[in-house]
Amino acid sequence: MTNSLNEKDYVTFARRFVKETVETMDYQELKSLVTNYIHEDLQKSYDDFGQVSVFETMSAWNSNVFDEIAEEYDLDIEEED
Repeated sequence: MTNSLNEKDYVTFARRFVKETVETMDYQELKSLVTNYIHEDLQKSYDDFGQVSVFETMSAWNSNVFDEIAEEYDLDIEEED
């Protein structure tokens, strides 16, 4: 590229790109993208902060699903006061 955008224009450009790209994706593409993003986000959290942090994030996303799966693995996550 021969030029760059100021920060405000960059944000506007990027948001428009994301919005229009998502609009062109079908359900399976969106599902795959979100699944991969969540895996990467959880792995980064694990790498940076460890399992407890990941479990807290999972529980915040969906506590019902987390609790159900944690029970299958006999996990007992202590809540901090």
